[in-house]
Amino acid sequence: MRTVATPEITVVIPVRNGEATLREQLLALASQTDAPAFEIVVSDNGSTDGTAEICTSLGNQIPSLRVVDSGDRPGVAHARNEGVRAAAAPYVVFCDADDRVTPGWLRSLGDALRRYDAVGGMVVVDVADASAELGDMAPNAEGLGSVFGHLPYAVGANLGVRRDVYLALGGMDESFPHGHEEVDFAWRLQNAGYTLGWAPDARVLYRQRTTRRGAFRQARNYGESSIQLWTRHSQSLPLGAVSLRISVRNLGRELLGLPRLASQRSGLGTARALGWTAGVLAGHLRYRKFGSSPAPRLMESPQ
Repeated sequence: MRTVATPEITVVIPVRNGEATLREQLLALASQTDAPAFEIVVSDNGSTDGTAEICTSLGNQIPSLRVVDSGDRPGVAHARNEGVRAAAAPYVVFCDADDRVTPGWLRSLGDALRRYDAVGGMVVVDVADASAELGDMAPNAEGLGSVFGHLPYAVGANLGVRRDVYLALGGMDESFPHGHEEVDFAWRLQNAGYTLGWAPDARVLYRQRTTRRGAFRQARNYGESSIQLWTRHSQSLPLGAVSLRISVRNLGRELLGLPRLASQRSGLGTARALGWTAGVLAGHLRYRKFGSSPAPRLMESPQ
């Protein structure tokens, strides 16, 4: 990789206890082809494993690698915000510690960022992962995502943005503890008049959760945070986009499908579906029925 005093792009990797996968991601970044000059900022969100030691061991091989401490507050949004705060480049791109970028990833995002204020790339299932069962995987993300039929968004694991724009928007909202913070960010970005583009050649190989419990927990978190997202932006979204009654009905249907777990080789798809539905129901109860969405917590907000 090319090292210069002033990088053009900062790669921010939020991580907590990423010992098992971080090295592979860092080496993938070090092997980028035709990439602009870049630095890597690992934003350590309170790791208690060997994450820091991995970064230290790769210091000679990746001289532009830095570690910043974001462990004062848990959450991926806070980790990303602190990484951007420490960034030295005018452009910032995000990837996760447990995924793997492809060789032309950084070049593709960098090219797109010269045309747009923010860009998203493609996230595909890592078929090299021996735990992957292609028949049990969610479809690959072709194009920018959409939630509730509203404005498009880019997945946080494959997102690039101008640093000045990111800071002007207050970064990602740290009040989202379990996901959808990148959707909220993309909506605020577009509502403020900035552009969001698509870089199809910027590909990230995504690792699926490999256990039923992990798949259930991840999907439940996403389901619950989707309702937090709706309550935050409800004035711009149709009321029919969410329904407590439908959520209860869907949960009952998913529970009836539990016997399928015993007949499936992994049951990951069923675990995800059940987790999502349970999370949506929990979100209704937490953010609509018995409470409300917490106030935004942006980088410029009082701490």
